[in-house]
Amino acid sequence: MENHLIDLIEQLEEVLDHGTKVPLTGKIMVDEETVLEILDGIRSVLPEEIKQANYVLAERDRYMEEARSDGQRIVDRAQKQADQLLQENEIVAQARAYAEEIVLKAQQYSREVKLGALKYSDDLLRDIESKMGEAFQSIKASREELNAMARWDERVQTMEQE
Repeated sequence: MENHLIDLIEQLEEVLDHGTKVPLTGKIMVDEETVLEILDGIRSVLPEEIKQANYVLAERDRYMEEARSDGQRIVDRAQKQADQLLQENEIVAQARAYAEEIVLKAQQYSREVKLGALKYSDDLLRDIESKMGEAFQSIKASREELNAMARWDERVQTMEQE
């Protein structure tokens, strides 16, 4: 879907590039119907981009929950192992150290997975934000140009009527 949005933006740029130049104004005339069709296409694609962003957020949440769950399982397993070791009098000190090491590794692993998921989600959202920003800037520029052309056309008609 991302490629479709970019294709539509490129089509809009092509229509603007091939528009008829209006002498002495630095403006161009474009086929309004074509531009409006492209803009409608962009509007229809944007909800899919938003769905993709929501999917990324859901995946991030899933990864974070998985990491928390994995971490909790590791901590629980470490706790069980530590309890068993504590029951054996001759290796009590060793059991405590081992359990603490497992808990620390589990916490570190959980943090790393969580940070990785957050970074991945942030990178994807930043990319989507950038692309949507570019699309909106292009649309805004096109609308401003269309409005300027309309004002110019009104001035020309007013001058012709006088």
